[in-house]
Amino acid sequence: MKGRLFLMLALTVASGSVQAAKHTRGSTPKPAPSLEAFGFTLGQRPTLLICPTTREGLFDGKTWSATLDATCLEPPTRGEATADGRSKTTPVHFNHSDEPWVVSSNRAGSFELQILDGTVQGIRVRTSGVDSQKSIYAMLRKKYGVPTTLTKKHVPNRMGAQVDGISADWLFSNLRVTFEGIGANPDEGSLSITTTGAFEYAMKSLPSTLPISQEN
Repeated sequence: MKGRLFLMLALTVASGSVQAAKHTRGSTPKPAPSLEAFGFTLGQRPTLLICPTTREGLFDGKTWSATLDATCLEPPTRGEATADGRSKTTPVHFNHSDEPWVVSSNRAGSFELQILDGTVQGIRVRTSGVDSQKSIYAMLRKKYGVPTTLTKKHVPNRMGAQVDGISADWLFSNLRVTFEGIGANPDEGSLSITTTGAFEYAMKSLPSTLPISQEN
């Protein structure tokens, strides 16, 4: 279904931020130690070119190659832009050597940029769930320090056994990081790194985004 990516980013960040707010108790967040993540710097314009088209496959009304060995921006679909045109969600196509290790390699569109007013303001990554959550959490803990909130949840696997998932949020004055080690099932998770400005914009745009996300 089209049009859910911006909404998913907004809801993921919003959920984490609500939980983080409960634990900060009025304390003033400090600036994030870095606005760089996976080779992208939040607040700057993306430098990658749009993926070239080929005769293989179909993407957004244009032909492109799913096996293209290049790192480039895939054209966003119609439903992934907000009504005012200020924000759009753009998937990144990585070649084999550039793809970040945190990305779930078995899912299309596993790495997406939120472009707001022409600059990168957010990154959303689909991870491989329980297989990588400890390593990803350790990386985030090293980079951002002690999380603002840290909880565990239990999700049943395919055999019915309970799997422990890590949920962590880092709340800074200029950045919000939300990590869900596992999602609806243990084989998937998510990581969102979003500027405060993008979060505030997403909250204001959420009502107008909802109808778009319901399109088939």
